[in-house]
Amino acid sequence: MSVPESAPGLAIDWAWATITTHAEARHCDGCRGTWCPTVEWALWVVITDRIVPADREQLVTVVARQTMTAHWPSGIDGCRPCGLPDCSRMQLAATWLEVVRNDYIPESVRILMKSARPTDAELRQITEMGGPAGTDR
Repeated sequence: MSVPESAPGLAIDWAWATITTHAEARHCDGCRGTWCPTVEWALWVVITDRIVPADREQLVTVVARQTMTAHWPSGIDGCRPCGLPDCSRMQLAATWLEVVRNDYIPESVRILMKSARPTDAELRQITEMGGPAGTDR
C-alpha cells in the first residue's frame, strides 16, 4: 500500500482552507513562528488559479499583508526567512496588494518612516508633557 503524497482533495480547496485559517489569526501545522511557508504556497495557488471571488478578497489581502510582514527585508541580506534580496514571495504579496489598491507597509517599518506623524498621546509621552486628565507637569 502506498502512502499518499498529500491530503486528499483539490489543491485549491486546501489553499482556501489555509488562507481562511491564517486570515482568522489561527495557525496551521506548517507555521514556524511568524512565518508560514504553507500559507505562502496557498497565496500563490489562490492568486494564480483564477479570479479571486469578491467575497474572499479580504481574506487574501490579510494573508498578503502577513506575507509582506514576514518577508520584509531586514537589511542588505534580503528578507528574513529567505535571505534573498529579490524575494518572490514578497513580490507576489505586493502584486496582490497593488491590484486591490492596498498600500500596506508593515508597522515595524511605518514607525521608522520620516513621514510617520506621532499621535498626541505619543507626543505627550515623548515630551513628558501633559499628564493624566490634561494636567501639565
